[in-house]
Amino acid sequence: MGKAKFIWGGIVVVALIFAGFLWYQSSAKKTKNLLAPPQSENGSLESDSLENMLPGEEMDEESLLEDETDYNAMCENGEWLKISDQSGEISTVTGKLRKVYPDDVPSQFKNYLYYIEGAESFGVAGKDLFKLDYFEDREVEAQGLKNADKKEIAVMQVKCTGKETDKNVLDQRKKLMDWLAASINTIAPQKAKYDKWTVDIVDFVDENNAYVEYYDAVEDNEDSDVEDDTSRRILVETAAKSGGGYDAKVLAYWEMGEDDYALKTGSDKFEDVEDVVSYQYDSEEKAWERID
Repeated sequence: MGKAKFIWGGIVVVALIFAGFLWYQSSAKKTKNLLAPPQSENGSLESDSLENMLPGEEMDEESLLEDETDYNAMCENGEWLKISDQSGEISTVTGKLRKVYPDDVPSQFKNYLYYIEGAESFGVAGKDLFKLDYFEDREVEAQGLKNADKKEIAVMQVKCTGKETDKNVLDQRKKLMDWLAASINTIAPQKAKYDKWTVDIVDFVDENNAYVEYYDAVEDNEDSDVEDDTSRRILVETAAKSGGGYDAKVLAYWEMGEDDYALKTGSDKFEDVEDVVSYQYDSEEKAWERID
């Protein structure tokens, strides 16, 4: 009887091992299929699909951490940024460069990382597209191989155009930001509680209206034991004076709440505006840096 139990036990063990082997093969096959890049109907890789390109993009972004190229300067100077080599008949597309966010882009571009929004919009295909992050939401001119039927351009190079390269506009913005930084303690609806106000970020709605974020300079003092978040925000309307300086009217005022700014006075007349041009002051470089 003991011998019979031993034999049956051996059979059960072998059966379990065999079943485990079959499960492993099935699991490995499924995993292989999941990791394989998506293919189009003709069997070619969909190299411009969002799902397939994101992992590569992340790796390339990591390799750029030590890149010291001044992309803001390239944009303002209208210099070409090379993306990848292309051969064939080169076409040009102009418009605003948009990054694809699945919740708010036209469905025709859902499988792209970027598209160019213009009189005629095009999805952007090609390699090394992570470089386009530097020009997101800016007016650009892109050159590459255009596929009119697919509404797609395999981009070769891109550069900023329009207001992005208008020296007069750029100079006026910097003058206004310098004035706002110097005058914030006069403009702000309330006085700083601990020290003085310091401007951090300026978001231009247009050349006369801007959101200004500022905070109490006590936060820059390493020896201070103040733990308050002193951040404030105003929407200000400005007009240049003939003799220099600006007239400024505060249209809305926010204080920092638990998670975000809370409107305290006025109204936000530009709350539905999506595109703003953002600058942040770099205290080490003593200069305004484009951050959007």
